[in-house]
Amino acid sequence: MAGHSSNFLDPSDDEEEDPNRSIEILQANVQRLTEKCAALESQNILVSVQQLDILAKTISYILSASVLYLYWKAIILAQTHLSLDMLRLDLLQERTMRDNDDAKQFLSFVMAILQHPITAYVVRAVLMVYPYIHNQRTHGSMHRRFQVFAVAFIVIGRIKLCRWRENSFVQSGIASQSSGSGNATLATIPRFGESCTDDGIWEANYEISARFLYLSILRLRGLWTKTAQYMSSRADFVPVAYIRELSKLQDQAPATPWDQVEQKLLSPKLLKQLADIETTPLASASIGQVHIARLKSTNQKVVIKVQHPHARTLMMDDFWSLNVICKIVGWMEPDYAFMEILMREWAVEARKELDFNFEAQNMVDATAALSEWMPTPFDTVYTKSNPAVPFQVRIPTPIRELCNRDVLVMDFCEGCRVDEFDKIEEWGLSRSAIMDGISQTFAHYMYCSEIFNGDPHPGNILVRPGTHKNEKEGFTLILLDWGLAKRLPEQKRLAFCQMVYAAATFDYGLLLDSYKTVGLKMKREDAGQSMEDMRFFLRDMAPSDETRKRIKNKIKADRKKMQESKEKVPMESKAYPGDFFFFIRVNELLHGLGGSYSINLGYLDTLQPYAERGLRKSAMYDLVVPPPTTSIQVENASLQAKLEKVMKELEQDESLVGGQVCVLSEDGKTQASAVAGTLGGLRSHIPMTRDAVVLGYSTTKAMTASLAHIMVQEGYLSYDEPVCERFWKQFCPTKGSPAGLADALGLPTEEVERRWQWKRQITLRHILNHTSGLWAALPVKMTVKRMASCEECFAAFEYNPEAPQETLLPSSRPGETSAYHFLSFGWLVAGTLCGAYGLKKHVSNVKFADVYEDLLKPKLSQRTLDAGFYPMGGFGNKLYAQTVTSDVRASTLMQKRREASIMGENSDENHSENPLMKALENFKGKEFLLDPRIWNSADLLQANVPAAGGRFSAEGLASFYHDLSQGNLVPASVLNEILTSTSTSSLNDISEGSALQGVTQITSDPSATNTKLSFGYQRIRTDRDDKDSFSCLGHAGVGGSIGFWHVRTGLCVGVTLNKSDGKVEVTKRILTTIADHYNI
Repeated sequence: MAGHSSNFLDPSDDEEEDPNRSIEILQANVQRLTEKCAALESQNILVSVQQLDILAKTISYILSASVLYLYWKAIILAQTHLSLDMLRLDLLQERTMRDNDDAKQFLSFVMAILQHPITAYVVRAVLMVYPYIHNQRTHGSMHRRFQVFAVAFIVIGRIKLCRWRENSFVQSGIASQSSGSGNATLATIPRFGESCTDDGIWEANYEISARFLYLSILRLRGLWTKTAQYMSSRADFVPVAYIRELSKLQDQAPATPWDQVEQKLLSPKLLKQLADIETTPLASASIGQVHIARLKSTNQKVVIKVQHPHARTLMMDDFWSLNVICKIVGWMEPDYAFMEILMREWAVEARKELDFNFEAQNMVDATAALSEWMPTPFDTVYTKSNPAVPFQVRIPTPIRELCNRDVLVMDFCEGCRVDEFDKIEEWGLSRSAIMDGISQTFAHYMYCSEIFNGDPHPGNILVRPGTHKNEKEGFTLILLDWGLAKRLPEQKRLAFCQMVYAAATFDYGLLLDSYKTVGLKMKREDAGQSMEDMRFFLRDMAPSDETRKRIKNKIKADRKKMQESKEKVPMESKAYPGDFFFFIRVNELLHGLGGSYSINLGYLDTLQPYAERGLRKSAMYDLVVPPPTTSIQVENASLQAKLEKVMKELEQDESLVGGQVCVLSEDGKTQASAVAGTLGGLRSHIPMTRDAVVLGYSTTKAMTASLAHIMVQEGYLSYDEPVCERFWKQFCPTKGSPAGLADALGLPTEEVERRWQWKRQITLRHILNHTSGLWAALPVKMTVKRMASCEECFAAFEYNPEAPQETLLPSSRPGETSAYHFLSFGWLVAGTLCGAYGLKKHVSNVKFADVYEDLLKPKLSQRTLDAGFYPMGGFGNKLYAQTVTSDVRASTLMQKRREASIMGENSDENHSENPLMKALENFKGKEFLLDPRIWNSADLLQANVPAAGGRFSAEGLASFYHDLSQGNLVPASVLNEILTSTSTSSLNDISEGSALQGVTQITSDPSATNTKLSFGYQRIRTDRDDKDSFSCLGHAGVGGSIGFWHVRTGLCVGVTLNKSDGKVEVTKRILTTIADHYNI
């Protein structure tokens, strides 16, 4: 060390030296020491890289030599142990001799040649040199494959070693430091390796592996250059060292010498039309390189894109290697079999990329698709940044007559790469605005057109200041390289639109529908998890460090879930759609570009308008509504005018999205039939019609109750017999609680036994009057598919010895407490009725819809059935209105908090004091059911949910109550008992669940008792009723839909509204208008 001390100045040599001078000397020493350390580190890294490169070459040469040796050995063995006699040519000769002398002579001549010693040597020589000939003709593909596997082996091996170091040194180091805290002296002296950190270990690995990969890909070229381009574009995820090294391959890949290009690819005819060709390529990438030239005829500046002579061979060989690797992975790990599908999809599109005729056509079609967005050269689009900036998009124009499979000539577009930040800042352009413009551009192509660029890495996007309209304002984006372009069929484009729009609006049902549309099958339905994953995939853009942190936290959370579920991937591997690969690829590349921009951008907010536009232009949502075939005749023009006025006012102040009102007189004549608004949601551009059906929510309970009363009257069952005794034995099959049930539920044995006995006492009367004690009970494993099946849901209320932990028990003694059974009402009634029907008919596995078809539907009038009446779900041949909401739903807030927790962020929302959130605690884990738009999903459109899933028109509801009032459904004696019963509860007296009932207050006095629950119906009070009088019989639903029969006048009213969070005043104003008109 003494020999080196003279290289540094010692500030203590002169005690009288100025202190500032001493500080300067120290700083200079630190700087020199830092530079020496950096140089030493670089040298160590380069040495390690060279060692790895030598190791990879050695492994590949050993593998090649071994295979070649085995090949030659096989030839020698074959020649030694095989003879012509084994081919049984003697039999052929014998048969030939009988038939043809000429053939006999020819065969003898051939055999003589084959048996000659020289022939054997010639054959052996040809077979010996064949590998060399093949290798030369295929640009060294045989040895190259071994190089690929050697590089992969080394990279994977280094990752394994890093994990071992992390587990061995970092974790053990922490443990030893904590355990050695008793000895302060020893604790401050770490052992070798204990001072390592996990970040330090991985960063060191990244620095070496990144340089090693760069050197290897320079040598391998082909598909691996494209892989490097992809990795270097993922600044949001890929470590900085990889981005720094591999980004050199974006447009600086090894170029083909000009003499080879001119000789092999450029025809004399083409060269005659070009002048001033720059032989040094402007850029070189995986498939080709570009040169600047000029057209002789017009003096136009053009770009010549020329394919590397070996590109086609190398790319196809690499895809073969990848396919083999994927097959091996799929065989060893069946959960990852989808990788083969993805590689196959990529290979199909890559073959087109190798034919520049396809790229030329893609550029023409992309320009046409752009004209739908920017019809003229003077049209601009504004970014959503602050301030908004105008921008245009430009695509080079191919000169078709000069293009062929290997050469593409197009006009020259001025600009710099979008990641040349020095140039962008020199021009004064906003990074946020540029990234927003790029996102909008690709959103237009992906969601609003039939073609999009599948390779948006920075080398394929240029930017320049100004637009065609104003050269001093805004910017222009130039999209290059349309070789890897994807054309989507309408169904797949629609699926991607659904995914984005669903993620942006937290629409669980639409997201599940999108998976069906695209063909993505999940192993198990988990709407909340699917929403979390999709929103993370389309997450907001952020600086690279912040994004990497989010991704790291997400990976940790996913690993934990994977360990719990024992599932490595959530989807069915064999049913993975290949088109999904490009949807993922484009969005990931854009996220990578956003990470390199170090900006914050609401990515989903940018995509949402384009996804919505794409949905609205699709045949699924852009419906052509035929005009009504018959006009409606109303008896009361005055009432009709009043209702139309009220509904128009409600629509104008946005209280009403879409609604229908129908009033029938006692004799069934239509007094009024008014409609207003639209079908809502993604059908909001379509006007509401009179026969469109709307989700009625709890209005469905009246039909379910009517069926129950019919079955009681026809002797299928009684109101007061416990349902588990004869009709539904599996509901509570044993007199005492089963052994082990208390442990399975985690409850005291005494409590379980008590509640089990309560369950055995439940009768149909308890269920109809909402006093069974199972008001909040929902199937433990609730999914959208399960909810769509009435039979699966009521089976969840049965005791299953295979899953005792899912047993549902009442929370109170039957008949003791009234609590609104918002969903369980329908399943409990359906289970009871199906059991009673099967018992009397001597059949099993009865479906609730079959009971309805047999017993209730025949009693309904044809008018009811034709008007739009589907209590078992579905919509027949009618239009259906979408269920909409404008409120911030609890499910959305819960989802945001869940996502923030996963990504290691805090959520500011505090709902601990919110009474609605407390009331909905029973929906924990099933939050998606709180989103009313889930009813728009394909499964729930057809769902049979007997408490809330019926779809009706207002006329259908009113007509049903007219049938009821006429005694066509339930005998007058039963109706009289329902109307006069004093044992029922008012909603004011209900202990739980009333918050989920929806609009029930339709009188002016908020303190009055407005509604009583009575045998499955609601008895409803109006303003002109006496205090204890309830003049209407019907049922209301969430959002304000309601149907009822006014007993004294015989009027029957139906109101359907498609806004699930509608205000009380909407229904109240409509009903008050009717009540005031008739003075009731």
